Amino acid sequence: MHDSVSGGNASAKFASVRESAARSRIAAARNRALDRNAGIEKFANRMFSGTTYALWRRGELMTLAVSGGLTLDAGSGRGGWASIITRRGRRESVDIAPRGDEQVTWTADLQHMPQVPTDRYDGVVCHQVLEHLPDPTAAVAEIHRVLKPGGMAVISVPHLSRQHELPHDFQRYTPAGLQHLVESEGLELLELAHYGGLACFVHHQLATLGCALFSILPIIGTRLFAAINAPFSVLAHFFDAWTDRSGLLANGVIAIVRKPCDRAAGTKPDAEGDTTMGTASR
Repeated sequence: MHDSVSGGNASAKFASVRESAARSRIAAARNRALDRNAGIEKFANRMFSGTTYALWRRGELMTLAVSGGLTLDAGSGRGGWASIITRRGRRESVDIAPRGDEQVTWTADLQHMPQVPTDRYDGVVCHQVLEHLPDPTAAVAEIHRVLKPGGMAVISVPHLSRQHELPHDFQRYTPAGLQHLVESEGLELLELAHYGGLACFVHHQLATLGCALFSILPIIGTRLFAAINAPFSVLAHFFDAWTDRSGLLANGVIAIVRKPCDRAAGTKPDAEGDTTMGTASR
C-alpha cells in the first residue's frame, strides 16, 4: 500500500512538472514573438488581448497626467509606454535588464536603486511591475524617494490574473490593497480605478496561446495573429465595461499618487499615520 501511495505521489508530481514545462514553453514562445516585434506597439502593448487593451484605455490618460517634465519609466520592459510618456516631456528608464530593443537609462532593481538620484523626477510611470517583486514596499519607497516634492506617479497592478513571468510572480492587489501600499510609504492617493474583467481575462489566456501557435509561422505569423485577434480585444473590453462596472472581477487596479510638497525627501508618515488622503474614484 505504501508503494502504491508513493507511486501516486510520483505520478502527480511528474504531471505537475510536465504541466509547468508546457506553460513555460508557451510563455517563452510568446515572449520571443513580442521581442521580435517590439516595435509593433499597438500589438504588443495595446491590442494583444482584452486585458492589455483595457489597461491601455484606462492607463493612457493617467500616464499623460503624470508625464510632464522628466519622467522615470520604472520597470520599462520593452518600452511600451515610451511614446505616451514622451508626448509631454522627457523620459528616462530603469529595469533589471534590457528587453527587446529597449535601452535603459539605469540598470537596477526597482527595490534598491541607489544610483538614481533623490528628488530627480517630476513623474514616475510603473505599469505591471510591483507584482513581480518580492518586496513591493521597498519599490514604492524608492518611487517616493526619486520623485520631486509635488511629483506624481501612476502605478498599475493586477488583480485577476494567471501566474506569469515565473518564478517572479508574487503579488495580486485589490483597490484597498494598493491604496494601503502607497499611503504607507507616504504617497497621497489622488485617483484609484480598475480595468478589465472576466471576459478580458479569458481572452488574454486565449491570446497567449494563439500568439505562441502563430509565432511558428515565419515572418507573417505574429502580424497575422494581431490582425485576427485585435477585434476580440476591443469586444472583450467593452463587454466587461458594460457588465462589471463595480470591478468585482477587474483584471487590475491603477492609481495616481503624489509625493507631498511639505515633507522632507525620503521621509515617511509618522507612527500615527500622518498622511493626507486624496480623492479616490472607483
